[in-house]
Order: sequence, then C-alpha cells, then structure tokens
Amino acid sequence: MDKRGIVGIIVLVILLGCFFQFSRMDGFLKLDYFRNVNFIPRHILKGNYTEGDREKYLILYDPRDVPSVFANHRLQWLLEQQKKEAISYSIDEEMDIDASYRGVLLAASRWEKITALQKIAAYTAQGGTVVFLMHPELEDGGVVPSLCQEMAGFTVAGKQKSVLGIQLKTDFLFAGKGFSFGEGTQYHTDTVAVNLEQDDVVHIAALDGSPLLWEHAYGQGKCLCYNGAVRDDKTNIGVLTALLAHCGDEGIYPVVGTKLFFIDDFPAPVPEGNFDKIYNELQVDTADFFRHIWWPFMRECADRYALKYTGLIIESYGDQVKGPFVPTQGRQARDNLIVYGRELLDMGGELGLHGYNHQSLAPAGYNQDVLGYVPWESKEDMVASLQELRRYVKSAYPDYDFQSYVPPSDILSPEGHEAVKEVFPELKVYSSLFDGLYTERGYYQDFERNEDGTYEIPRFSSGYAPGRQNMWENISAINYIGVFSHFVHPDELFYEESKDLTWAMMVHGFQNFLEEINDRFGWLRPVTDSECAAYFADYLDMDYRVTRESDKMILNCWNYHYPLRFVLRTTRTIAEVTGGTAKKIGDDAYLIETEKPETIISWEEDDK
Repeated sequence: MDKRGIVGIIVLVILLGCFFQFSRMDGFLKLDYFRNVNFIPRHILKGNYTEGDREKYLILYDPRDVPSVFANHRLQWLLEQQKKEAISYSIDEEMDIDASYRGVLLAASRWEKITALQKIAAYTAQGGTVVFLMHPELEDGGVVPSLCQEMAGFTVAGKQKSVLGIQLKTDFLFAGKGFSFGEGTQYHTDTVAVNLEQDDVVHIAALDGSPLLWEHAYGQGKCLCYNGAVRDDKTNIGVLTALLAHCGDEGIYPVVGTKLFFIDDFPAPVPEGNFDKIYNELQVDTADFFRHIWWPFMRECADRYALKYTGLIIESYGDQVKGPFVPTQGRQARDNLIVYGRELLDMGGELGLHGYNHQSLAPAGYNQDVLGYVPWESKEDMVASLQELRRYVKSAYPDYDFQSYVPPSDILSPEGHEAVKEVFPELKVYSSLFDGLYTERGYYQDFERNEDGTYEIPRFSSGYAPGRQNMWENISAINYIGVFSHFVHPDELFYEESKDLTWAMMVHGFQNFLEEINDRFGWLRPVTDSECAAYFADYLDMDYRVTRESDKMILNCWNYHYPLRFVLRTTRTIAEVTGGTAKKIGDDAYLIETEKPETIISWEEDDK
C-alpha cells in the first residue's frame, strides 16, 4: 500500500473516531441552537395618562355575617383587578347614592336590615342597576321586604332549598348559552323557592328549572338577582364577573386573552417493556406508544386546535428524597430530553421544570400518605435534588433559560418554593391550580405578581376526557380573566382513574373537549407559560379610562407593551372602531383589541 493510501486510512479512522465521539456526546441531537426568543417587543406602546375617574361601584355588606364579609372582600379584590373603584358600607349605614355608581351591589342575606333600601330603589328607578348577590335569609326570623321583591320581580314561594347543577339559558356568561351540567356531581346551590314575574329574564337555572339568576326591569333601571350566595371562593367567579359587567349599559373590563396548555412530566424517562392495557389495544410496547402514537397525536392536536405546549421536565421517576442525587443512568432518558424537547421547541413550545423526580417538595403533612409519596426531611435535600436537575437540563440546553415551574402533583410547601427559587433564580412563572379542596394540600393560586417579580398563573382543568364540570370551570374562568389553562400527563392511560378508559376513548374525549373550547372561545391566542406572563404583566400594569357618549365609547389606555384586550358587554351594534378592532364573541359580547392608546367604538346611528 502506498503512502497516500496509508494516510487516507489514518484520516478515515480519525474522522470515524470524531464521528462516534460526537455522537456519544449527543452532538447530533444538539445541532440546533436553542435560546429563548419569546417576547422581544418591537414597539413599546405606553400611551398617556388620561384624566378622569375610574368606574365606581357601591358595595353594601353585613359586618356581623362572615359570608357577607367574605363576599365584600371578593368584590373589592375583583374590582381592583379590573381597575375599577369599590366603595363599601355596612348595610345599617346611611350614604348618598347617585348616578355616578355603575352599580349597587348588595352582598348580604338579611335584606330587611338594609337601611338605604328607599335610596337604592330611587337610584334604580332612575336608570341605575342594583344587584342582589345573596339569596334572602328566611330562617332565624329573616323576612324579605316587599320593596325588595318589587325591585327584583319575584315573590317568595317556599323555604330555602338545595338544587343541583346549572343551565345557562342565555349568553349572560358570554359563549356559555346552552351549556348545562350537574348530573352525577355534587354541584349544589343553596337557594330560595320563588315565583317570578312574567317579564323576568332567567339567565341561569338549576337542572330542575329553579331560577338561580334573573333580570327584572325596574323603572328606567334594572335589577339582577342571584338566588344563591357569592362567597370568598372561586366556584362562581365567572358569574360574579358577568354580574359586574352587566351593571349599566356598555360594560367593559380587561382580560388577558390567552390559551395555555401544559404537558406535565414531559420530557421524562419512558418506561421500558409492555404495558398490558396499551399492548392489548394497540399491539405496541410502551416506548413505541409514546413515540409513534401519543406524541404524533399531540402534535396533530397542536396544529388542529391552535395550541402551544409548555412541557415540564423531570429527570427520574424514583422516590429518592435524600442526597446524593445521582444522574439518571443510561442514554434513553437523556436522548428523550433532547429529541422530544427539540421537537417541542420547534413547534413554538416552551420547556419548563417539574422536578428531579415526582416527589412534591414538601415535608410531612402534605397528603403524601394518600399519594404514596415520601416527605422531604429538609430544604437542603430539596436544593440538592434541584441542583442535579439543573445540571441535567443545562447539559442538554446550556443556553436556554428555564422560566416556568410546575410542582409535582401541584403541591409545593414554602420550603420547596424557597428551594426552587434558590436553584433557579431565572424562573418567571409558577403554575399550579386555581382551586381545590384544602384537605388535598394543593398549591392554590390566584392570578398575581409576587414581590420578587415572578408570576402566579394557575391551571383550571386537566385530563384527556374532562367532565362537564371541567368545561364549566373553563367557561367561568374565561369570562373572568380571558384565560384557558389546561394540563395533561403523557402516561394518564396508566392511571387508576383511567382504568375504564381506552386510548380511543381518551382521544375522542380530548378532541371533543378542545373542539368545544375552540367553538366557544376561538379568539383566545395560544401562548406558552412565560409568554402568558408577558401579556399578564400588561394586564396588571396598564390603566384605562372609559368615556361614554350617545354615539360612541372612548377607551383611553396607557402603560403597556402589547395590544390590550377587553370584553365589552352591550346589546348595541358597533358601526366602526378606530384605533383598535372588535370581534363578536357572544350574543351581547365583543372582544376589543387596542391598536392605539385611544380606541373609539362608534354605535349604529339608530341603535339607542
């Protein structure tokens, strides 16, 4: 062999060595360069401060009644979030009531103790709106004043009772008309048996037809009567928002306007071998199910239903809660992290964090005995596990800033929160649950910004085959803040809760759920978790003023970065919008999106 041949062989051996070394180090898996490119604003739309008062509401509550105090708190919180003014008085106080109030909100059940009833009636008859937010108390000597029955258009027909479920008779909650649920659930409302007047409009009823919310014309104004109880919880936040929006004419309030979708435990280690349930139905092993059936289906759903996924990474499914925390052995988990993660990012998705393993970061007392979890002994152990997670994710995505965290099983203790913040100071968003039972010790959130600048952005529903109560929770939440937020797990087919479901049934239920969301709320823009935080920051920081004239409404906004979104409730017809756009999203609802700091909404000339 000549010298050139020998040199060629040597070069070939070197190249092959480099090839296999590059492959061994995941080089081919990481050829793409991934960095966060979300929300680099091209324009900062600040606007100018506009003189004028915020819209104002009067709240009357009973300081001696705990539910009434809680209702007052919830009303003040909601109005403040909507950049509106709330003025509260005790029901036994005197006050002036004039047309400057958008509505008078009666958050008390002992109606006979309301000192200002005559003033409220006069205000309503002259064109105002009064809202009864709690059914009248008939026990313990409670009576319903005849003036209240006259204003609200009903007579008492019996005692207090509990009714099941709901029916949305109108679009009072926009895009909700025709929805009903309750059979097979424990969703009950304590109410009072009533007879309504013929001209009353029933917006919401129980499954047995009992009226839960109706509207009655009184003089030149109107009365909205909720025949239940608005409490300091989140079960009826959408109803409360709709009541406020229907005070007066042309009610308007800001929303975030986003659609969020989370995949918890993804990317994560994939179990090896066969799972009988999957193999019997689909004749594939577990790894092939995830790669060739589940993930293609999820990608198809993202295209069909306009979804952007936020995937939450875990490194191990072990139950270790004491260090040292060793890296996951073998290549498969790491390859999945890179391959699935890259494909997720290519789709416009986001990679977030779930944990080193699926053990919730909490000491004993956080429902571990029910979940089969192991309590953590110290914050230091939590930190050590998260440091190994950081090494793991940064080895695959060294230039990617992980901005979103979801706690395993939606449980996070204060110590766990501190540990996450210590190891991942770059985090922007914590996402868990909006509501739930205290006994489950979940990390329950409101939409808010923390003192350290991070955001709380909760989820409302979960699963591949959500029930009708899950749809109700989404209708309520979207009416409240304009956010759809749902999550699934790749391995839900393995769960005990899914023992009666096949993969085909889960596919069918999932598609039906997403189709209904899109049919009702197709205007929501798909975002990842950190992208939602950017819109939510504007929602918190912006301010606005509303000017109403006979032929138009003027909306002045300032202190924001991106076009703002508002829900407008009106029966009037929009002729033209300048400085923004309008999209009809319900029988009496429009989505207003601002394009300039001043948006003018003009009405049809003969529409008064």
